[in-house]
Amino acid sequence: MAAARAVSAGALAGVLSLALAACAGPRTVSHVSSPNDVFNYVITGTLPLEVVGNPFAGVSDATVAAAAARAMSGNVNGRPLGFVPTAVGTAGPGYRTVLFLGDGGVPDGQALCRGALPAGTGQTGETSPGTGAGTGAGTTAGTGGGGPLHASAALCDRAEMVAWAEGWGGPATAPDSAAFRILMDQLANAVFKRERDRREIGDPWPG
Repeated sequence: MAAARAVSAGALAGVLSLALAACAGPRTVSHVSSPNDVFNYVITGTLPLEVVGNPFAGVSDATVAAAAARAMSGNVNGRPLGFVPTAVGTAGPGYRTVLFLGDGGVPDGQALCRGALPAGTGQTGETSPGTGAGTGAGTTAGTGGGGPLHASAALCDRAEMVAWAEGWGGPATAPDSAAFRILMDQLANAVFKRERDRREIGDPWPG
């Protein structure tokens, strides 16, 4: 009987460990999905990616943006899609994706698309003194990595938000860490959530 209780206790501990590990993994929430299947409209194979914020102290903005683009690119909800790091504000007209990285609260999709972002997040090209000029050229002050990572991302048509999602996870010790890559991959899927194309007259799709 004692042996049976020991086995039961061990099995329960294993189940609890798996449950805790699952809870510790990255989580994403699709707040606003496109009214139609995004992929019926975003027919290009690549999209500009503007990355705002850098939670990794000592790592350049360009390195973080490149790592985010790599992790988000690939099979996005069953369709090949690539993201190309682009300096904030230079993507030009048309569709683009904006990603915010931080260690606390995140801006929503409308704020991402309209550029109404918190001060000090590097959206206007702030860099640490002596590290360069312009977004992607220097190293934005970060938290040092290793703590919880929060992110939000939006698909924008010019300044109009089409879809957005947020996610969190960690600890993410570096932009090449597994935790960061998994969160970025899941966040891309959450933004580009596939919906059935309604093809209605007066479709509110922008553009």
